[in-house]
Amino acid sequence: MADGVGLSVGASNLAAVVVGRAALLRTSVLTRFPHRPPEVGVPSENPNLNERGLILTDFVDRVGDPVGIVAADGSTHRADGVLADALRALLLALLAGRPPDGPIAVTHPAHWRQNAVESLRTALAEVPEFERAPLVSDATAALTALQDDPGLPTRGVIALCDLGGTGTSITLVDADAGYAPLAPTVRHGDLCGDLVDQALLTHVLNDLSAAGAIDLSGTSALGSLTHLRMQCRGAKERLSTASVTSLLVDVPGHRGEVRLTRTELDDAIRQPVADFAGVLQETLEHNGVRELAAVASVGGGARIPLITTTLSEHFRVPVITTAHPELTAAIGGGTAAVRGTVEEGQTSMAAAAPAAAAADATLMAPEVAAPDEVAPSGTFGALAWSDAGDLPEVAPTDPYDYDSPVAPTGDVRPQIEFHRDPHDDERTATPVPWYRRPAVALAAAVVVLLAALAVALYVTRSDESSPAPASTPATTPPPATSEPPPPPQETQAPPPQTVTQEAPPPQVTETVTAPPPEPPPTTPPPATTEPPPTTEPPPTTTQQPPATTQQPPVIPTLPYETIPGLPFVPNPIQPPQPAP
Repeated sequence: MADGVGLSVGASNLAAVVVGRAALLRTSVLTRFPHRPPEVGVPSENPNLNERGLILTDFVDRVGDPVGIVAADGSTHRADGVLADALRALLLALLAGRPPDGPIAVTHPAHWRQNAVESLRTALAEVPEFERAPLVSDATAALTALQDDPGLPTRGVIALCDLGGTGTSITLVDADAGYAPLAPTVRHGDLCGDLVDQALLTHVLNDLSAAGAIDLSGTSALGSLTHLRMQCRGAKERLSTASVTSLLVDVPGHRGEVRLTRTELDDAIRQPVADFAGVLQETLEHNGVRELAAVASVGGGARIPLITTTLSEHFRVPVITTAHPELTAAIGGGTAAVRGTVEEGQTSMAAAAPAAAAADATLMAPEVAAPDEVAPSGTFGALAWSDAGDLPEVAPTDPYDYDSPVAPTGDVRPQIEFHRDPHDDERTATPVPWYRRPAVALAAAVVVLLAALAVALYVTRSDESSPAPASTPATTPPPATSEPPPPPQETQAPPPQTVTQEAPPPQVTETVTAPPPEPPPTTPPPATTEPPPTTEPPPTTTQQPPATTQQPPVIPTLPYETIPGLPFVPNPIQPPQPAP
């Protein structure tokens, strides 16, 4: 059987693997020459970079961008075309210039947008070596590799964490559903290889500043700092397996070796790692996952022991990884390509034949340190909780669990179900009563307020009108003669006529109103029979002005006269009193 070839795309590194035979890892840097094919990598890892050329960097994260990359000579280059050339140069370097004799698969970052994926697919179709190469997610390929070695649980939810150079991707998959993703991949940029390198560089510079004088203000220090940062990157990789290492420092003001320990590395990145564990916890809660079956870590950052122990202690589950986590996606892509099961959007892969599984049991990498012993399929590798007695069931090579309920069409019933509140439907279906609507409540409040104002106004007017009978005793005749004030005013010009006209009105009013209270109202007749009343007009004329002067304070307080059609009722209780 032909050997499958897998290539993985990363913002910091590009990897290529011939499954079971060789592997190659290069920095994502492409150098183009006018008279020879381009080369990928940096001079320290690629001996063919022995002459000057046009260097292109930072093109992986620009795939899908319609704006091209501007090179040092002013030329513009499409990022997807640059990446396709870099993958071809990596493939030729892996195969030593020979054409591939087996199927090829290329993996892309799982967090990429669809337009970036389509742009890379179009660019790869123009390269003869990649015309028929499928393009799949690196999460899919990594799960395929992890199923073979060291194995994955067949039940529960698994969190796949890809710790790369520019960020960490989190993908949740359901093992009961054939390792199908539960949600889109989440990208976390605060934990990555570049930040770890920068943290180590800051730690080294702080120690040098405290120990002696260093001058980093001049332009000559830029090259020294760039070289020192590369030294810190190598120290980080060595401290993943060793407890102590040293690096050569050559900066203005200091030259010599600096000793670094794993404890110093852990102290420099402890907070970012703790923050990442919190982000993973929030992702699980957001997707309704209450319990994990395992955490799978891939990428170069998976080699750091602190990341493994932190995730293990926080979630209390095994942390599964491989001997070469930075090559996991490439290995899975090549394995899937040789099995012929790679399809766009497919996550679960079919099982390989026993002969193919035996051939893929080991990985020999010429330029990458090969493991001394590869753990057999079905066992966990690099587990922080490997001593736990209640480890989940592990599938050696078959990613499917045939005991799970599977529909005839091949659809697998998902394990995770989201529970809804049983009262939600009732609340949605039951209409709100009219009396509980805000408009009705507001109208009722307005009505109550108007009613209260009306009652207060009525009580106020009643209080103002009730004192009138009590004040009538002080003004003896005015209540009886309050109705005919207009006639006296008109007849005040001829006094004799007013005297003769005033006598009849009291008689009429008394005879009409007197019978209901008591019979004594018959007393007024003596006033009419007596002859002396002829001598009374002068006193009456003199008494009327006070009466008119006493009436004005009473009349303004009675608004009833201003209401049309409301008659004035005199007080029948107080009879007119005879004048002295």
